[in-house]
Order: sequence, then structure tokens, then C-alpha cells
Amino acid sequence: MIRLKKALHLFLAVSLFSTITYVHAEPDYSDSSYWNDKCSGTTFSSEDKEACTAYANYLKDQKTELGEQLKEIEAKREQYLEDIEKYAEEITAYQGQIDDKKVEIQDMQAKIDAKQAEIDAKQAEIDAKQGEIDNKQLEIDGKQAEIDATQAVIDEIQEKLLNRMAIEQGSMRVNQYTDILMGATSFDELMRIINGFNAIADYDQKTTDELVEMMDLMADQKADLEVAKGELEEAKADLENDKSLLEVQRNELDGEKAILVNEQGNLIALQYEVEVAQDAANQMAAELEAEGNKIAANIEEKNRKMQEIAAAGVLDEIYAAMTDGWTYPVPGSYRSAGTWYYPGGGVHLGYDFAAPLGSAIYAVGNGVVLNSADGCPTYGGLGSRCGYQFGGSSGGGNQVYLLTPINGSLYAVKYLHMMSGSPIASGTHVFAGDQVGQVGSSGNSSGPHCHIEIFYLGSADNFSNFAQNWNGDLAFGCGWAYTALNRLCENGVGAPCRIRPETIFGG
Repeated sequence: MIRLKKALHLFLAVSLFSTITYVHAEPDYSDSSYWNDKCSGTTFSSEDKEACTAYANYLKDQKTELGEQLKEIEAKREQYLEDIEKYAEEITAYQGQIDDKKVEIQDMQAKIDAKQAEIDAKQAEIDAKQGEIDNKQLEIDGKQAEIDATQAVIDEIQEKLLNRMAIEQGSMRVNQYTDILMGATSFDELMRIINGFNAIADYDQKTTDELVEMMDLMADQKADLEVAKGELEEAKADLENDKSLLEVQRNELDGEKAILVNEQGNLIALQYEVEVAQDAANQMAAELEAEGNKIAANIEEKNRKMQEIAAAGVLDEIYAAMTDGWTYPVPGSYRSAGTWYYPGGGVHLGYDFAAPLGSAIYAVGNGVVLNSADGCPTYGGLGSRCGYQFGGSSGGGNQVYLLTPINGSLYAVKYLHMMSGSPIASGTHVFAGDQVGQVGSSGNSSGPHCHIEIFYLGSADNFSNFAQNWNGDLAFGCGWAYTALNRLCENGVGAPCRIRPETIFGG
């Protein structure tokens, strides 16, 4: 649209030819290029005079309407600021509690880890002791097997002796050895019989000695067995004691884990409270951001500067060199919030390119800077209004407004929250990929990012005219806050309308 001064000039020119007649069936005045050409002539038909008079009044009404909207915005702004400050205080308090809770949880986890290490060590000790008991049991079983083998030998020897005694004590009234000796027929035979008896006696003695030896061995084996059994019982008692201690430690660990789980639950609850407060703050911030658009300061001076560079042929050169596509504005960034709403609610009219502080921000196409605002601290905060004092939108911090013809269409691109001192000046002509600023967190912002909005303004043929006659509306005729949602290009609305940046840059 042409600026108000020129509109009033047109209004007076038309008045020379006819009395003002208000057109009640108001046509579509969004194509400012058409109406500017139509109403800038020196001769008018009767219909043209009526239409151009209505157009002049429309422009004057628009100026009045913008003023009224600004008054309404200022009336609501204080409440929004109070709400944001409240949420910001809550978030800060909750964050402090969360940090303290995290420290507590870390301490608890350290204690639990130490207790678990004690339990693991005790379990290893118990396992080793169980191994000793198992080995001792094997030793006892071996000793018992030795005793059983010795007992078998003893039983065999005893059986031999019993049989021998049975033979010696028959039913004869005279000892059988005497009977045998009496039956000898010669001395030699007698000596032979006596020697036989001695051999038998020696065998009996050997058997008896062997029996005594085996019984002594078995006694020693039984003594060893008793010692081993005693050691086994002692080891079992130690094992039971260790198991009891382990159970106590495990109960302590379970108690500490229960406390930890409870504290983790408290942490989750606190984090949820932060999310709720953050969502509410984002919603308030979105309202402030969306309603922070206003009429740029010193618009006449800005237009004069544009007319100078137009006279120098710069605007025509930019138009002639328009790009066929878009340049990505913040390489290496990620989307922290998109259009048209924040995740937690609240209108969000742009794409937030989150990136490290100081990251370069580039022109998306060849163009000219319509407006620039600089002077806000690099770090702002939720509820900060900084931006309007320096000729930009309230809460937008340090900002740049680029007018660019791309692929036959005309666009305005709004960059917000830049680093202090980084926005390039109004009137600067740029080429796609030229740096226009650096990522900051100025104005109404909770972290480093660049908020970008894109406005479709019609044909690129109107580039030079729009640049020279911009009326200073920082929303480019697309409205603010929830009313801005009525002018979304994706809903079939014609120029001017808002374009979802994601359709161009992805995300």
C-alpha cells in the first residue's frame, strides 16, 4: 500500500474534480500496486474518481484502525507482562527446586551405588565361603569312603579270625592240636607238625596285627572326619551369619531405592510444573510477540532513503537479479518452535531457528532492508518489550525486515531476537547469502534463536514501488495475534498473507 501522505495527496487531487462520494460496496484494496497506478493519473473517469476517493478514505481508515489496534494492544500488554513475570518467577523457583532435587537424587544414587558395592562384595564372600563348604563336604565324603573301605577290611579280618576260632573250638574234649601231636609216628613227623602249628600261629598273629593296625587307621580316619565336620559346621555358621548380614544390607538398599523412586517422582512432578508454567509463559509471550507489531518509526525518512536508492537504479538492479529460490537463513540451526502455535498453546507466527549465540543469519534472497532495529541487550528474557524503542516490534529485540523478490513474487521477511550490534542498517541492499545479523536472545526470548516470519505481498513487479511507499506496518497488512490467523496463505487468502516458513525451509 502507498503511504498515508501520498494517499491524502490522492484524496485532495480527486476532490478537485468531484464531491466526495463514499462507496459502500468496498472493493478489494489489497493489490496496492493496482490502486497506486490507477489513482496516480491526472485525469479520471467518473467511476475512477469515486473509486480512488474511496481508496483514499480506505487508507486513512486503515491508519486510524492501526492506531486503535495499538491502543488495545497497549491496554492488554501490562496484564500480559504481569502474567509472564509471574510465570517467569515460578519457573525460576521451580528450576531451583529441581536443581536441589537433582543434587539430592545424585547423593542418594551414590549411596545406593556404594551399598550395592558392599552387597556385591558380601555376595562374592558368601559365594567363596559356599565354595569352601562344598570342597569341605567333598573332603568329608572322601574320608567317609576311606573309613568305609577300612571298615570292610576290618570286617574281613574279623571274619577270618572268627572262622579260625570256630575251627579251634570244635566238639572234641581234648585240644585238637594235642590229638595231632599224639598221632605222630616219629620225631621228625612230630617236629614237622610243630612247625606247622607255628606257621599257623604266625598267620593268626599277622592277621591279628593287621586287624589292630586297620582299627587304629580307622580311629585316625574317624578323628579326621570329626575335625572336618566341625570345620564344616563352623563354615556353615559363618555362611548363615553372612547371609543374615546380606539380607540386612539388601533391606537397607530397598529402603534407599524406595526413597530414590519417591524423590524421582517429586522431580518429575516439579519438571511438569515447570512445563506447565513454561507453556503458560510461552502463550503469554506469543500474545506479546504477535501483538508487538506496530508502525515503524520515521517511516517518511525510510521512504526517502528508498527513493534515493531507487533513483540510483539499485532497486531495479535487485529486481532484475531476483533469485529463483530461497537461501537457508540460519545454517546449523534446529526448530525450537514452529508455526502457528507453541506446543503448549498460544499463537506463534513464525519459525524459531535455534542456534548457538553469534551464529550467522543470512538474507534468504536478493533484496533491500526496509527496517532495522538495534540497541537491545543481546540477552533479554520472558516479558521483555525491548525492540519498539528502536523502531522495531515490541519484544522482537534487535531485528531486520527484508523486502525480497523471489521467483516472480514479492516477500517481506522478518528476523527477530538478534545479537546486539549485529542487524544491518535500513536501506542496505543485499544479495542472497549475505549476512544480515547474528543469532541472539534479545527481547522477549528465553534462549538464543532467530524468529523468522514470511509475508507474501503479491507480484515481484511491485518491488520498487513497495519499497518506496511502505506504510511502516510491521505486520505488512496481515494483522496481529489471533487475527493474524485470518490471513494465512495456506487457507487461500490472497496477498498480503502469511506463509508458513516450514513449507519453504522444511521442519
